[in-house]
Amino acid sequence: MDTDKLTQCNSLVDAGLQELVLLPGSNDYVNREASYWAANVPLHPKCIVRPRTTEEVSRVIKALAKVDGLVALRSGGHTQWAGSNDIHDGVTIDLGRMTDVTYDAHSQLASIQPGPRWGDVYQELLKYDVCVTGGRDGNVGIGGYLTGGGNSYYAGLRGFACDNVANFEVVLANGEIVNANATSNSDLWTALKGGSGNFGIVTRFDMYTFPAKNLWGGIRAAARSEGDELAQTMVDFTNDNQKNPEDAYIINYTFNPGSSLDILVAHVIVDTNGMANASAFDKIQKVPVIVSDVKERTMANMADSYLLPSDQQQVWFSLTLKNDVRVIKKAGEMHDKLVDELKGLLPDGKFTTQCLFQPIPTLFAEHSVQHGGNVLGLEKVEENALLWLITGATQNLEEQTIMQNKLTAFSATLEEFAKSEGLLVDWQYLNYVDKTQNPLKSYGQDNVKFIRQVAAKYDPSGMFQTKVVSGWKISKVDA
Repeated sequence: MDTDKLTQCNSLVDAGLQELVLLPGSNDYVNREASYWAANVPLHPKCIVRPRTTEEVSRVIKALAKVDGLVALRSGGHTQWAGSNDIHDGVTIDLGRMTDVTYDAHSQLASIQPGPRWGDVYQELLKYDVCVTGGRDGNVGIGGYLTGGGNSYYAGLRGFACDNVANFEVVLANGEIVNANATSNSDLWTALKGGSGNFGIVTRFDMYTFPAKNLWGGIRAAARSEGDELAQTMVDFTNDNQKNPEDAYIINYTFNPGSSLDILVAHVIVDTNGMANASAFDKIQKVPVIVSDVKERTMANMADSYLLPSDQQQVWFSLTLKNDVRVIKKAGEMHDKLVDELKGLLPDGKFTTQCLFQPIPTLFAEHSVQHGGNVLGLEKVEENALLWLITGATQNLEEQTIMQNKLTAFSATLEEFAKSEGLLVDWQYLNYVDKTQNPLKSYGQDNVKFIRQVAAKYDPSGMFQTKVVSGWKISKVDA
C-alpha cells in the first residue's frame, strides 16, 4: 500500500513538479498541516502538492490520474469534518498558494482564486470600492464555501453566494481547463452552485460585484433569560425579511467560558446599507444586553471581528426547520441541558457550544432562480424556514468523542421533535452538516439526477467520485 502512495509523490516529481511537493518532516509540510482551522481535520498525507497556477493544477491532475492512490483537495481548509479536505494514505492538493484577487472595472467582475480567505478578499476589493457576496467569518475559505451554496449577510438582497458566480474556471479530470457560465458549459455552471466536489477543481471564481458600502451592525449578547423573547424576534424577522432584504439576523444560544460562565444568547444584527438602528431591529434592540458591539464598519472589519477560534476539535450538525418559535425554544431548552451534562463529563470546563438559528426566507431561493438557478433545491421549500446549527468545540480527541456522541443525540432528538410537530424541512445546508448527514440527497430527486448527469459528462472516468475524495460525492447518494 505504501508503495502506491510513494508512487503518487514520485509521479509528481517525474512530471517536473518537484518544486511544488512538500514531504513529511519538512517545515513547510508541518506548517501547512497546522494551518487547518479545525484540529481534528489534518490527516498527514504522504505528500502535499501546492500548485501556483491553473496550468500547474492541470499538470498535477494529469500526473495523479496515471497512478493508483487517493487524493484530497484543500482550498481554505475551514470545513470541520475529518476527510473533507485532507487524507492520510494519499496526496493532498493544497490550493493555498493561488491567492489572486483582481477586479475588472469594465465587466465589474471580481476574479478570485481558491487560496485566500474571505477577509482577504473583502480587504483587497475595498481598493476598488466594491464588494462581493461572501462568507461572514473572515477565516472561511473560498472553494468549499461557494460550491456548497454560501450563506451571507447579503443573501436577502442577492441570494446565496454561489448565485453570484458569473463564471467558474475548472480543471477537469483529464486536465482540460474549461469555463462554466450561463452561455458556455451552462450545465456545469448550474451544478457547481451547490454541487460540491463532483466535477473538477475550480481554480477561479468570477463574481458579480456591487459598490462597497459600510455596514451597520455587530454582535450583542443577552442573558439566557431573554432567550424566549429573542426567539420570537427571530420568527418575526424571518417573516418580515422580504420587506427588509438588506438586513440580516442570527441568534445563538452559546456557552463560552472564556467570556462568561453562564449561557448567553448572542445575536448578530446587520444592515448592509449602513442604516443605523434600522426599523427591522426595533424589537431586538429593546431586549437588554450585557455586551453590545454594534457600529458602522466595513464588511472586511465585520468578517474579521468575530472569528471562530481555530485549533479546536470541532463537531457540527445542522437541520432546516419551519419558522416557528416552538422549535427555537425547544432547542434552547435542550442546549441548557446539554451544557449541564457536558460540565459533568468535561470537568475542566474547556469546551464551547453554539446553538444557532438564522433566517431562510423564501426570498433567498427567489434570487437563485432569477440568477439562473442552482442545485440546492431550496425553491421547493414554499414557506419561510430557519437554518439551525449546533457546534461543539473541545481540546482533545477523547473529549471530541464525547461531544460527537452528545451532538449526534441532540440533532436526532431535535429532528424527532420537529417531525412530530410538523416543523421539519427536508433540506440540509451542505457547509454546516456533519459527515454522517446527507445534504446532496436533500436537494431533491431532480437535482440529484442532474448532478449525476453533469458529473458523468465532465468526469466520465469517475476520478472525482473514486480517487479525489474531498467534498460530498453524488455516487454515495442512494439512487
